[in-house]
Amino acid sequence: MPNVKFIICSIKREKDIFDMVRRNMEFLKTNKIKFTWPQQTVEEEYDTKKYESYKKWIEIEWAKRERGFTERLSVFFHEPGETKFTVEISNYGPLGFYNASNNTVTINLNTHLDAINTIMHEMIHIMLEPFIKKYNIEHLQKEFVVNTILKILKNE
Repeated sequence: MPNVKFIICSIKREKDIFDMVRRNMEFLKTNKIKFTWPQQTVEEEYDTKKYESYKKWIEIEWAKRERGFTERLSVFFHEPGETKFTVEISNYGPLGFYNASNNTVTINLNTHLDAINTIMHEMIHIMLEPFIKKYNIEHLQKEFVVNTILKILKNE
């Protein structure tokens, strides 16, 4: 079964996410993707207790609600059972996003969305990424495909 590890973003990683948002501002706004970024400096806003509290909560929620999702995800994409995902907790950026090159999902602790559903959604993006690149699928089509697979894997 795939392994999911939850981590807290470092200040350096938070700055990287801020830079990523700044570089992709036009794409985010064009696609109406909500995001957060610092009102002050990252260092001034970095609150270890806030991150730790959210990490504890999300780990408990994941344990309650995962219900074999990662195993079904691996079977669906014919991936080996040892597929590992890292879920990093951030205070910035889109409400959820992914990096397929290192199987990392980033969840924004300010999200008003269902965080567990968002993590699952982003995991599907990671698994689907080779097909997206191969067939040059556009953003809205990609989101439709990901949401359809999510419904299938959650048995909705």
